[in-house]
Amino acid sequence: MIKLMLNILQLIVACVAVEVITEPKSLIVSVGQQNVNLSCKTPERQPIDFCIVNVPGVKAPFASSERLPAPVEGITFFGDGWKKGSCGVTLASVKPENDGSFECTISIRGQRHKGLIDIVVQVSPEPPVIEISRAIDHSDGTFNYGQPLIARCISRNDWPGAKLSWYLNDTQITDGLGAVFSEKVGRQVIVQQFFRKSIAIEDNRKRLVCRAEHGSYPRGYSEVSLSIKLRKSASDKNVVNDKTAVGATVMQFPKPQLIPSSDTEMIKDAFIAGTDAVLNCIVRNGTGDVKFIWFLDDHLIYEGLSALFVSQDDKGNVSVAQILKRKMELEDNGKSLVCKARSSRWTNETRLKFTITQWSK
Repeated sequence: MIKLMLNILQLIVACVAVEVITEPKSLIVSVGQQNVNLSCKTPERQPIDFCIVNVPGVKAPFASSERLPAPVEGITFFGDGWKKGSCGVTLASVKPENDGSFECTISIRGQRHKGLIDIVVQVSPEPPVIEISRAIDHSDGTFNYGQPLIARCISRNDWPGAKLSWYLNDTQITDGLGAVFSEKVGRQVIVQQFFRKSIAIEDNRKRLVCRAEHGSYPRGYSEVSLSIKLRKSASDKNVVNDKTAVGATVMQFPKPQLIPSSDTEMIKDAFIAGTDAVLNCIVRNGTGDVKFIWFLDDHLIYEGLSALFVSQDDKGNVSVAQILKRKMELEDNGKSLVCKARSSRWTNETRLKFTITQWSK
């Protein structure tokens, strides 16, 4: 009876799954990396009956044994041997096709157990590139003031996919970014992301930078940049500014005024969250060809704008105005509303920094 119970106990132990110890558990390597070891071991170094390995990129599984040469060139046995419960392989030089899961199947007392090692073979991507939308007039390398800029950064032929980030000079961009889109082609990935903004006066001569981060780059990343230059109109050359030599006529540019309407509910100088604000941008003593462009920080405003209002007084002075109607939100607090006025000969702007409060009971 005792002998029967021992036999049953041995059978139960034999049927219990053994956790194969793999070293490493996962691996990130580069193409051409040399002497990479992949190891499978049994707990407490239990002897094994045999060891079969499946190496990604190799057509068929084969026995991993210290007694037999590996049937694949560039692969040799690694480990302490079957008697000590150890087997594995050494890859002389990593190839792109080695990306995948290394699998070892070992037998202990007739029971088979498996171990896995996930291998990620990094493929060095091409340097990133910035492409400008064909809808944007950029043929001469310059942009118009207020013009929407639609740019796309692309990192091609990498694995795993590169991480993209954008900068304006040295300041990282967080607004105006589209979702990152990845497309896998075979063992390689194409990663791309769009960036949208409206060209502002302060953007002139700044650099739009796209950075691709990847472990295979020598510095860990690679960058590409686009120089933003504002296009000058022919009439701009004839405008005399306040730096003109003594004796010359000084041109005074009309400055727009940004005035909240009396219909706007406010507490002192603060707008109230949840209410509609009506704001007037006015250029007095200007010309009839004035146009307005509105921004909230760097984001171009399209909605809530009225048609232009043009009036003329008895002296012939022309005033041009436009109204913005906008619902105020708490997240607008601290943002700057910018009204930019532009004629054929000059550009000027005014700013209003929002202070947002809630109703006080």
